[in-house]
Amino acid sequence: MEAKEFNETKMLQFAEDEIILKQGSTEKALYKIIRGKAIVYFNYGQEDEYMVGMLSEQRCFGELSILCGKPSIYTVVAYDDVLVMRIPEKDFDNFIRNNSANAIGIMHNLANTLLTLSFNINLILEELEQEKKIKPDTYKDITKKIRLYTALNAKDTTNFNTSI
Repeated sequence: MEAKEFNETKMLQFAEDEIILKQGSTEKALYKIIRGKAIVYFNYGQEDEYMVGMLSEQRCFGELSILCGKPSIYTVVAYDDVLVMRIPEKDFDNFIRNNSANAIGIMHNLANTLLTLSFNINLILEELEQEKKIKPDTYKDITKKIRLYTALNAKDTTNFNTSI
């Protein structure tokens, strides 16, 4: 890898409990953990905060902003001292070409994110149905569509992995 290929890529250090990536951030960058661990949250610091999982060394995050141009759907917080490589959008293609194994990791992250969101939607729908806030037929129709579109069976969580 030549230095000129990744002229904007940087190594950044974060202390324990420091936010690395904030939910809603529109920064178009991919992060790869070089050393340490980080925790992924939905609604970090809010009453309905939800820990999604933990990322360890060699794991990437921030892929939605690069691939879809969408704001981050989660907040990533350093669990301990963390060293990350920050790859901006303009360096992303070269990074993937020179680090093809990371492409598989990114696909793994996206698949787990989809499963996590689908699983959470199913939990919310079940709760709404139990509280009689939606009609049983509506509940069945919506959950059938979710399962069809995500290939997730709400009763079978064997493929559900909370570690992104």
